[in-house]
Amino acid sequence: MQAYPNGGAYSISKYALHGFSANLRNELKPHGIKVTSVFPGAVLTDSWEGFDNSTNRIMEVEDIAKMIFSASQLSPAACVEEIVLRPQLGDL
Repeated sequence: MQAYPNGGAYSISKYALHGFSANLRNELKPHGIKVTSVFPGAVLTDSWEGFDNSTNRIMEVEDIAKMIFSASQLSPAACVEEIVLRPQLGDL
């Protein structure tokens, strides 16, 4: 998570979700339930409609899905607490 100008409303929801996820992880781990926070940067979703991604500047939805799936395949002894993904050339 990174703060940026004029992003207060967006950022506050992300920071709150991060805190809630940490709490949830602590409450559920005695029950064998894993909680992973996922923090993707720019992902080519409908919100980027019309964006020319011919240079692959924005990550693909499949990139995020593959990381989440991989985290779910670990042994019961392992938990990925956070996944942070950013475009190769940095945030937009």
